[in-house]
Amino acid sequence: MQSTKDNILAYLKRSGGAGVEAVASEFGLARMTVRQHLSGLERDRLVISREERGRTGRPHLLFTLTDEGEERFPKRYDRLADLALQEVALLAADEIAGLEPEEKKRLLLRKMAERVYREHEPRVRDKDLKERVAIVADILRREGGFAEWRAEGQQQYEIVDYNCVYRRVADSHRDVCEWHLSLLGKLLGQDTRCDQFISQGADSCRFIVKADATSDDKAK
Repeated sequence: MQSTKDNILAYLKRSGGAGVEAVASEFGLARMTVRQHLSGLERDRLVISREERGRTGRPHLLFTLTDEGEERFPKRYDRLADLALQEVALLAADEIAGLEPEEKKRLLLRKMAERVYREHEPRVRDKDLKERVAIVADILRREGGFAEWRAEGQQQYEIVDYNCVYRRVADSHRDVCEWHLSLLGKLLGQDTRCDQFISQGADSCRFIVKADATSDDKAK
């Protein structure tokens, strides 16, 4: 069972930061109790506070996660390393001959995406778009993400993931974000775009997928 502090950390992560009032309202706790929990999290260097002015002009403290706080949530650097090592072992000399370093990296990431796609393809095979969206969100959660999905109009869906399981790597190598996006697009069977990335400072990665006009909503 998660502790109250763990639940508060998760809430701050999903919300991108919150004040005492918002946390108290979310969990039905007294403000004094919330302040004590937040003070403890600050002492542990898991959250940081800054003064912010509200609508009335009165200042209040906004609490957000630190880098240490972010690392308390599931990360899959081991998964990324394992995929890379498996594919590096299979690379043939003629595949990388004459390639620039960046081209080699993109080739490796493409092969990693193909491997993960083959792993999950049976789950999305012959499913319509709505079913695939739900399955992909489930796959992300099983990998440690905080993914949610919802319909956005006619045959358009949105997947929002509040936890990047490759965060530190993605911060330094944007190719990882593009790799992840292309993988989701393959699983969804439709062109998919991401209009915000955690690696660029957003609170979540938001993926938008819309059925093609000629699509029969079946995975190809």
